[in-house]
Amino acid sequence: MYKLYMEFENPTAEMFGKRRSVQGMAIHGDTAFVLYHSGVAGAYDLVSRDPKPVGIFKLGSYCKDEEDKRYDNHANDAMFGATMPGEDFPLMYVTAGNSGDADEKGWLAYCAVEQIRLRDDVYSAETVQRIYYKPTEKDGEKFEIPGWGWPASLVDVKNGFFYLHSARYRTKREMYRPDNEYIVTKFRLPDPAEGDVTFTADDILDQFFLPFNAFATQGGTIYDDKLYYSFGFGREDTPDALNVIDLKEKKYALCEDLSTAPFFDQEVECVGFYKGRMLINTQKCKIYEREEFNF
Repeated sequence: MYKLYMEFENPTAEMFGKRRSVQGMAIHGDTAFVLYHSGVAGAYDLVSRDPKPVGIFKLGSYCKDEEDKRYDNHANDAMFGATMPGEDFPLMYVTAGNSGDADEKGWLAYCAVEQIRLRDDVYSAETVQRIYYKPTEKDGEKFEIPGWGWPASLVDVKNGFFYLHSARYRTKREMYRPDNEYIVTKFRLPDPAEGDVTFTADDILDQFFLPFNAFATQGGTIYDDKLYYSFGFGREDTPDALNVIDLKEKKYALCEDLSTAPFFDQEVECVGFYKGRMLINTQKCKIYEREEFNF
């Protein structure tokens, strides 16, 4: 069901003298953009499968703050949205931040909307919008707070919605609580022309809950009205897993145990789609493919 698609090189050790961890991944055309902790992006050719990146660049939201690591851009999740007029690449929605805390703006794990550009064979990125969720006293009146403070940001461009995938409590095994659940919270998708946006409980359009069935949230994407999300550290006590959520039916379409997948001993990171097949990247700089799902 799964097989190795390609291996890729991590460019961050050469850039900084220290290797930074593999995190989110977003796919456009024949290019996979793999993100690294702090907000570095490597562009990889999915046709040639050359392990060397065809481009290396920092996101506009790049942040490696030695004084307060909560603000580091963990780049935990990424996916593409709509293409803006005059641009070659769609907007990339990146779950930034490195903490479950909040400040005066909202969760430190905000959504950075990045416009990637390629000029004279050089990649660059500009943060054109930031989307925050700010807890208020109205949380809990009609909708629960959308997470323990590190929700993943995902976009449904076709239907015009912005989603947060989160949980009621932390999802590490050592922090397990029997009443934990996964939470999917729905908002309108802001126009980048609005500038920075701060959502509160008043902006929630819908919210639903799903059974807690996997530890350690990683990253995901939305594809064909379904939310694909990966979990796990590739360890016996925290095995890899995949949940596929039907956003229209508000239920699981698939819950897959990946403990016997060929990457069972690797920490999975994010999910993307290429030519109708699901790709999943891992901390060991590998990308695996799975044939298209049929529901």
